[in-house]
Amino acid sequence: MLHLTYDATTDVAYLEFRQTGPSDLLGPALLLEPDPEFAGTVIADFTRANARLVGLEFLRASACLPADLLASAQRIDGEHLARRVEARTIRALGRPAAAREAKRDAVH
Repeated sequence: MLHLTYDATTDVAYLEFRQTGPSDLLGPALLLEPDPEFAGTVIADFTRANARLVGLEFLRASACLPADLLASAQRIDGEHLARRVEARTIRALGRPAAAREAKRDAVH
């Protein structure tokens, strides 16, 4: 399942490889090294639990993605940043304290 969203307010597109839910915490993000020949920046998102690739975020999307691709994307103007914060922060904070402590204890 590929799903592309585009926020023209921030000029950011997100290509989602699989849908995530409230229990899916996003973990490490890999910033692909910028190249002077490439107009944008690409960030790869992975799940914390199993380090599976979830999606690619394109900053300056209008400069690095084809216009017809952006035109076909679901428009989420003004919502992209809130969605990323929810996926990375609020989900982790919203879990019950017991679940957070159990995970912490399992790591130590």
